[in-house]
Parts: sequence; structure tokens; C-alpha cells
Amino acid sequence: MRYLPTPQQMAAADEAAIAAGTPPELLMDRAGRAVARAVLDVAGRRYGLRVAVVCGNGNNGGDGFVAARVLQREGASVRVLSVGDVRTARGAAADHLAAWFSEGGSVDAFEVDALERADVVVDAVFGTGFRGRAEGEAGQALEAMSRLDVPVVAVDIPSGVDGGSGRCEGPCVAATMTVAMGAEKIGTAIGEGATRAGTVQVADIGIPVESGIAMMIESDDVARAIPARPADSHKRSSGTVLLFAGSDEMTGAALLTARGALRAGCGYVNLVAPERVRAAAAEAVPELVTQTVSGSTLGPDALEASKDLLAKADAIAIGPGIGRGHSQRGLLERLVHETELPIVADADALNVAAEDPSMLEERHAPLTITPHPAELARLLGTSTSDVQDERLGAVTEAARRFGCVVLLKGHRSLIADAGGRVVVNPTGGPELATAGTGDVLTGACAAYLAAGLDPFTATWASAYVHGVAGTLAAAARGSSGVVAGDVAEALGEAADLVVEGSWF
Repeated sequence: MRYLPTPQQMAAADEAAIAAGTPPELLMDRAGRAVARAVLDVAGRRYGLRVAVVCGNGNNGGDGFVAARVLQREGASVRVLSVGDVRTARGAAADHLAAWFSEGGSVDAFEVDALERADVVVDAVFGTGFRGRAEGEAGQALEAMSRLDVPVVAVDIPSGVDGGSGRCEGPCVAATMTVAMGAEKIGTAIGEGATRAGTVQVADIGIPVESGIAMMIESDDVARAIPARPADSHKRSSGTVLLFAGSDEMTGAALLTARGALRAGCGYVNLVAPERVRAAAAEAVPELVTQTVSGSTLGPDALEASKDLLAKADAIAIGPGIGRGHSQRGLLERLVHETELPIVADADALNVAAEDPSMLEERHAPLTITPHPAELARLLGTSTSDVQDERLGAVTEAARRFGCVVLLKGHRSLIADAGGRVVVNPTGGPELATAGTGDVLTGACAAYLAAGLDPFTATWASAYVHGVAGTLAAAARGSSGVVAGDVAEALGEAADLVVEGSWF
């Protein structure tokens, strides 16, 4: 995994590198050269290339001056446009502005027409320390760059994005590529910043980064985590999941969860459900072992009915399709208080728990919850918009408060544990925005728990593979044609690609 620092953490790393003897002018030179290389890569040529470099008067502008100088030496036609008065630049940025002038370069005031005549635009206006809303000339420049049809290469972070949260409170540049210096910042890993950054390319400019507010999951991490099947494996050695899911009104969620667990490699999945769900499972998922309970919904008596299955289980999943009511709450309370097996709770289990979230706080055995933003808002007693505005804060608060692993769904899912660890999942796309994909994820997570992974690892590894499966399903079906069952069916192939090192 790689660190995702806050702007403050990155500034401290930068200062440490300078204190250790690396001149700031050299760091800026390396940064600007990395940007120039990215421009040439994006453009695919040098000669005849027209580049507009839009610079502010801070260090980002300094990186832009270096990039302009290098690109001009490479044969590109470069025009530097200023947002604000670049003559107020100080330190290393002033030195590199002077070097640009010494090689015959000039600086013109920003104008939209200059952007429209460029083949590539470099965004070097604001850095990772930007907060709030860009106004006036800066706001106009950012708005213009957000509408361009040509590639935009952002220096460290798209201008206008809050480097600490990923929020965009005003105009924000939409980059084709972002060249992150030393490490990707949390502001381009989550929130709207992640959608504005395009491809993030990390440039090693000589600043060691050894901490971050979160970490980004990488394919190699997941490859090491996914449980292997030895040659002498049998159905019990791959783990057994006991699934409490479904009701007469909602049969599909239980079946999707079961398919997710099976396709993620679980050797045995036992489903406890009402008769109507059992009948549907017999047709759709014959690999399931089912335990029928009386009535149309699950209740606390389901624990007695599944006593023998519980004794053989390695992990429990509860929630998809169970509905909401006194009976379902009674079942959840009993599982939370009376079982020591790892539990993954989703969907209606979370809606039931939201009536009295203290039941989650009272559990002392392993627990994973996988809410979408509205479900987490109900658990925390806040609004969905508040959760979305502060996704990082919301997931860490929930993990601390409930003493469990929390997976907050959405673009760039976040996974946190009670000890303060947070990871960002980079896989998955809009194809997962369809009913039932969360149920598939619940099953996959339960399968990894049953295979013996610790709850934190099982959760982030299953989220990563689930995202890869979504991409594979979209490649086969088209992103708008994916249904949850397609994602479940792709889980095995997704895991294989990750383990083989074929997924990047």
C-alpha cells in the first residue's frame, strides 16, 4: 500500500527533505521536469506541440516555470499565462521564473483564447494547500480549464480541489493527468478530487513519504491477502459461511449474497431463510445448503433452528433482504451478543441497528459493517450529505464508535478499523451502481472472513476484488448493462487476475 498524506503531512515531509540537505530549487526542478515528461507522454510528440502553462505565484507556479523551460528546450511552442501577479513569487519559484526569462521566455496575463489554441494545458495555479472557493480571475481560469477539450496536466492536484478532503467548493480543474510530487495526496484519492484528477502519476522527486492519513490499496497487497487453495483442499477447508438473509418479500438479495460468497471461493454456504427463499434458492443456486424457518421473515428463533449449522460455521453474514421489524431486530441482537464468530452486517441489518446503534457498540467479537452513505448517516444520527462531505471523517468516527471495521460504499470506498487505520479502494466504477451489487460484496467479504482473513484485511481485499469484477463485467456486458449477478460471476476471474499479477 502507498501512503496518502494530507497537505500538512506532505509539507512536513518536504521540510524534512530540505533540512536533510536537498535544496528547494532542486526539488522544484525535479517536479517541473516530471510535469514536462507527463505533457510529452500525453501529447505523444514534441515538435509542433503547443503548450499553455497556467501559473500562479506560489510553488505550483514555480513547477510550471520549470516545465515550460524544459518543454521549450524539447522543441515545443510554450506560452506561460499568469493568474495573479507572478512577479510576487518568492524563493525557489522566483529563481525558476528568472531562469525562464533568461532563456527568452515571457509571461502573459491569462486569457481563455490562449487555452483554446493549445494542444496541452498545464494547470500550475493552486497547490494542495488550497481551501475554499476560487474567485475573480482565478475562478475564471479554473472554470475555463474545466471545460477544455484538450488534455490538461495538473501539478500535484487539480486547482480548486481541497487537498485535505477532495471537496470542490467552487470551480475546479478537470485534469487528464495529475502529477503528484512524492505521493498522491488524500485530496485526489477521495471525494470529487478523485474524479477531477484523471490518471494520477506519482513522481519521485526525492521526498521520502513515510506517513499518511490513509493508504491506497494496491494489487500486490490483495494478491498476498487472497487465500490460496492447496492441492489437498476440501469444501470445509475453504471456510463455511452461515447466511441469514431474505424474506418472502425479498428473495433475490439472499441469493445474490450467497452467489457472492460461493464465487469468492467459500467452500460451503448455508442459508437460513423462510420457505419462499429456500424454494427460490433450490432453483437458482443449487450449491446452497438451506435451513428453512417458519414465517415470512427471520426472527430470533432462527438461531435455534440453525444451531447445528452455527457450530460448523467460520463466519456469519446477515442483512440482505431480511426486512425491518421487531423480529429482525431480535435476531440481530442475539447474533451480536451471543456469537463469537466474525459477522458482516449489511443492508437491513444496518437499518435495524440504526434504531439502537448501541447494540453494535456492545459487541466485543469481530464485526464488519458495510453501509452506503445513507445507512451510515442513520447509524451516526446525521445526514447523508454530511457523510458525503466528510467521508473520511464519517468512516473513522463510525469505526471508533462501534469498535468494528466499517466499509463506506461509494466511489472510492473507504475501509476503516477501530484502531484508526483507513484504506482507500481504487477499483470499481459506475457499473456497480445497480441493485444487488452490495449484496454480492457482503457475500465476498463473508467468504474471505470464513477463509481466515482478519476482518480488516477481508474487507478491503474483498472490496478490491469486487471492484475488479465489476470492471470485468462491464467489459463483457457494457457498463450500463451490468447486473449484480454478472459481478458475482466475475469474482473468480477477478481474483485470479489479481493473484497472477495481471491486474493493474
